[in-house]
Amino acid sequence: MKLVGYYRVPPVRGIFFSPAQEERLLLLGCEEVFSDRCLASGVVRPGLARAVEALGDGGALAVPSFHALGGDMAGLVDAVLKLKARGLHLVVQQPQVDTRTDPGFFETCEMLMGFSRERPMVRAAETALIAKGGKAGGMKGLRAASPIETEVETEDATEDED
Repeated sequence: MKLVGYYRVPPVRGIFFSPAQEERLLLLGCEEVFSDRCLASGVVRPGLARAVEALGDGGALAVPSFHALGGDMAGLVDAVLKLKARGLHLVVQQPQVDTRTDPGFFETCEMLMGFSRERPMVRAAETALIAKGGKAGGMKGLRAASPIETEVETEDATEDED
């Protein structure tokens, strides 16, 4: 199984590669290591594309951390699921993840992507419910009574019994 490394270099003037990250990936057993430089203008990752192309079926992409694959949760999960779709594995050094021995990480990413897709629909339904309830007074039953209101109601009920 071929192991290929990939890392991203922060957008610091004059720095185009990271010997420390590259060395860590080589010590992990990577046959080749590719990199990209983060750009303020957008996400362009020709190094990641070359790293994935260098892998054969069942190969594994090694990265120092999740930051190499995505700048946010959606980007990370998308990149991970693209690896899975191509039949590739993922090895992350920190935190330690290795889908060659524990493929459960892919399942977790699939669940997170499902949540991400469903969230806008749920949010729209919640917004519609609140808007409808707010105008029609239908939200009173959904609002929890404050402890003070509950105490006052209890005292009133006790006085009525006397």
